[in-house]
Amino acid sequence: MDNKKIVITWYGTASVRISAGSSQLLIDPFFPFRDSTVKVSSDAYANCSNILISHGHYDHIGSISRIVRRNTRIFCTKTPYHTLCGKGVRKENLSLIRPGSVFTVGDLRVTAYQGAHIRLSAWDCIKAVFSKRVMQNHRGVIGKILRMISCPEKGESLCYIVEAYGKQIVILGSLAIADGVAYPKGADLALFPYQGSKELCRIASDIYDRLRPKAVLLTHFDDTFPPFSTEIDTSDIEAHLKSRAAVYKLRQGSSIEL
Repeated sequence: MDNKKIVITWYGTASVRISAGSSQLLIDPFFPFRDSTVKVSSDAYANCSNILISHGHYDHIGSISRIVRRNTRIFCTKTPYHTLCGKGVRKENLSLIRPGSVFTVGDLRVTAYQGAHIRLSAWDCIKAVFSKRVMQNHRGVIGKILRMISCPEKGESLCYIVEAYGKQIVILGSLAIADGVAYPKGADLALFPYQGSKELCRIASDIYDRLRPKAVLLTHFDDTFPPFSTEIDTSDIEAHLKSRAAVYKLRQGSSIEL
């Protein structure tokens, strides 16, 4: 690998590996539900010992206890910190951070900003739980619901800016950014998690207008946690942004270079 190249690998949902030379970060690594068509090999994350958590929802931290090793460092806010402790992750593996935290992992410099989570109303949640798809695929659904609700977010979503070799990457864990926060504009790449609303194209367009990245990598559009997730059609945002920025939509496990 050219040690001046940054390689971004997408595994599904919001799970991404960023590699710069020998420096590596995992963001929100996960293993899908067994009945998902998305598959992630059991050793996919074996050689990466630094993990960033964007927020505390199950699809972002629910697999961490299976991934963590003795030398793993997990950077997160207080809510996922306590959730992970309750799931058996040792405090020695956890590093508590907040908006404004700046730290380095080898050649990678990470800055945490206040983020936001896409708005999910109580009615949206009720409809999701009692949807036709859930009713038709009810086996094991109670256990899945219990796992989901055991991992709250509590308004602690973070946005990360990752920098190396003069390049800048914006990491969103959900398709939302906070009001009143001066995020850097013109990053080389921004990760847009494309799921969670009926107005995804409008929301993504508004975020693009605030951030103005040179390229967008779509994530989270896949059906990794059925029956609660769905495969999202991304053609609208691809068409909307194609004249203004490069738009990448990868297959799970594939990569791009900066």
